[in-house]
Amino acid sequence: MPPFVTTLPFRPGGPRVTGFWETEPPAAKTWAAWFHLYGLPATTTVITLVEQLPDGERLIKRWPPQPDQPPAGPGHQIA
Repeated sequence: MPPFVTTLPFRPGGPRVTGFWETEPPAAKTWAAWFHLYGLPATTTVITLVEQLPDGERLIKRWPPQPDQPPAGPGHQIA
């Protein structure tokens, strides 16, 4: 399985869209596109970009942000 995974569940336990990439730039570009389309403050949508590692996964980006993560926004840099 490619290591970079972007997910977009429209509601908890509901339908989701998932993308897999070999490198981070196209995964980050998709995450940003989904953020601009679906990243509304009052929504149940959670948009994530993670890297699959041999011992687990590394969260790269998430919307809405977790308390210890800086918010994404217009000035957000795409990795």
